[in-house]
Amino acid sequence: MQREITRELVRRLLPGRMAESNKGSYGSVLAAAGSMAYRGAAALCTEGALRGGAGLVYLASVEPVIQLVLSRTPECCACGCRTAANGGIHPQDADALRRWFADRPTVLLAGPGLGESAADVCKALLGRNAPWAGAVLDADALNALAAGKYRGDLPANTIMTPHPGEAARLLGLTVPEVQADREGAAVSLAEKYHCVAVLKGHHTLVAAPGGTVWRNETGNAGLAKGGSGDILAGLTAGLLAAGLKQGRTPENAAVCAVWLHGAAADRCAKRRSMTAMLPGDLFEDLGWILGELGR
Repeated sequence: MQREITRELVRRLLPGRMAESNKGSYGSVLAAAGSMAYRGAAALCTEGALRGGAGLVYLASVEPVIQLVLSRTPECCACGCRTAANGGIHPQDADALRRWFADRPTVLLAGPGLGESAADVCKALLGRNAPWAGAVLDADALNALAAGKYRGDLPANTIMTPHPGEAARLLGLTVPEVQADREGAAVSLAEKYHCVAVLKGHHTLVAAPGGTVWRNETGNAGLAKGGSGDILAGLTAGLLAAGLKQGRTPENAAVCAVWLHGAAADRCAKRRSMTAMLPGDLFEDLGWILGELGR
């Protein structure tokens, strides 16, 4: 049985902001994102993580992506990487990142815009004894996982955010099969990969290990544009990082993220229209929504 995500539920689950606190009080995120071909994805997901409340957000990417992101959000910390032949992060640098963050409890956000480098990057960052406090896997990281490019248990506190096509690849199904039983697909993802699964689409579903399924009623067709998922992934990572510090769960972070993302889109559509609104427009509306919720 699906449970509905409500405004009051989100208000209760959102991490608080304490008067006596500092950036270390709200966790940190490392976004392994972007490539020469997909630069905007890194900009959107890192801003999403910052707006989601993480105390520190690092971006690991190639230098042209770093330059774009810092021009938009100078609050982001840069971990510049060499460019591989495919235009993505050099895998040797990804391996060095894992070692560098080994004693820094951090949420890994992997996938947005990684392109052809995703398999090598994820193989280096994930796998046995990965140091991450949690992880959010999206886009190219999910495609690499589905293709068997990296194996082993995912880190504790992992959230995956597939759209129906990615979910189909992860489960060995067709998209029509996923869409015909979205709840079953979401539960199967959570059980197969031992993580919280966010199955995106009309009425996004959040499934947790154990069978709990949440249904989100916010959002509209204005989100059907490239970049919307990058924002959701970043927002989820930011909420996860801040929430883990306060005893919140990955399920809590995912529930809050999908509701906030959709609520911001609903507000944005009223002032921009579903046709003209852009994913980047959501950040202004997200701020208003969080303010109304006292955060």
